[in-house]
Amino acid sequence: MLKVGTGAAVITPPVGTSLGGYFHDRVSTRVRDDLLAKALVLDDGDTKAAIVVCDLQAVEIEVVREARRLASEATGIPAGNIWISATHTHTGPQVRRNRTVPVNEAYLAELPGLIAQSIIQANGELRPARARLGEEYEDRIAFNRRFRMKDGRVQFNPRKQDPDIIGPDGPIDPQVNVLRLDGEDGRPIAILANYALHPDVLGGCEISADWPGEACRIVSSLYESKPLVIFMQGTCGNINHRDINNPDPQNGPEEVARVARVVAGKVLSASELSIPISGEPVLTASRVLPIKYHSLTDELRARAKEIRSRPDASEFERVQAELIENYQLDGKTADVEVQAIRVGDTAFVGVPGEYFVEYGLSIKEWSPFPQTFVGELANGAFGYIPTQDAFYPGTYETMPILSATLEPSAGVQMANAAGQLLRSLAE
Repeated sequence: MLKVGTGAAVITPPVGTSLGGYFHDRVSTRVRDDLLAKALVLDDGDTKAAIVVCDLQAVEIEVVREARRLASEATGIPAGNIWISATHTHTGPQVRRNRTVPVNEAYLAELPGLIAQSIIQANGELRPARARLGEEYEDRIAFNRRFRMKDGRVQFNPRKQDPDIIGPDGPIDPQVNVLRLDGEDGRPIAILANYALHPDVLGGCEISADWPGEACRIVSSLYESKPLVIFMQGTCGNINHRDINNPDPQNGPEEVARVARVVAGKVLSASELSIPISGEPVLTASRVLPIKYHSLTDELRARAKEIRSRPDASEFERVQAELIENYQLDGKTADVEVQAIRVGDTAFVGVPGEYFVEYGLSIKEWSPFPQTFVGELANGAFGYIPTQDAFYPGTYETMPILSATLEPSAGVQMANAAGQLLRSLAE
């Protein structure tokens, strides 16, 4: 019989830590709400797996490796059976070294142990559970943020109500996936939700999990059993909450609450209308892909030189020039892990980057499972993973080195591996 356990660890950094997500330094001024690492351990008697989602912008591969090592030593769960991903909040600590915003090294040193502690706690609370699967759809608060313009360009986040906008350059993923795990009394122990929407709503300098944290609190509060509600970020590399037809500003605490309530309502609906499924077997599979880093081309060198020649260059441009000038990955290959976990009649697949939604939709379409959870920023972070087509109109997400650190075919390679892993788990 399936057993599950839950655990959570506070991973809030000290006030004064610089926040990640932007290209300028935002020094945190207070804690609006705590950041958490939330863990779910699943055990079918033969295999144990752990899924951890952290309220962070990303989880770098060095942190993943150390957290896996610590958790595996303490619990016996194989390191390769542990999934560690991020919600992608933009009001959490800077966790990426060698960027323009500094990291808090003391905090980063503690982070793997805190993440491991959530897994250790969950492993110590295993109890019989029944799995339920639900889904909902929400297409009114998520928008593709790349737009076709009348002059033929593709523009990232154009001015609202710009008359030169033709329309969005791509789709969204409206599916809200929910895996609910009930105790023997029929009350939920854990609810894991998956939806694709950038959590960059709050802004400012307060530490916060943004709308995913608030949505999870809302859902949990509505159940007497107070289940651990985990939000797994979907493929939101080119998806945000910004409605170009709405002239009003869409940031700050009120907007966080609005988005959170909408998503929480859908998660709650999916939970309440979920159907029983088999929670067994629990199976895992992964593949490490050798993917080349983006090349340092003559064109990029010329771009950096041109920026340096202009006294009126913007801060964003100066950051781009600095990253190009200091680039050390030319000609090197990254070890890119794609991971899949089967839980009975459903499955999860994780990719280590800000994956464009087109890939997530494709993985779901070709998955052998009736419902597939696709999570981004899982087990590492290699920047944006755009579609190959997106590189040629070009936008912020496709800027080599600054945004897209891997070669343009990276997304296709990951999607192919994801499909192969899912099929292997379904056999």
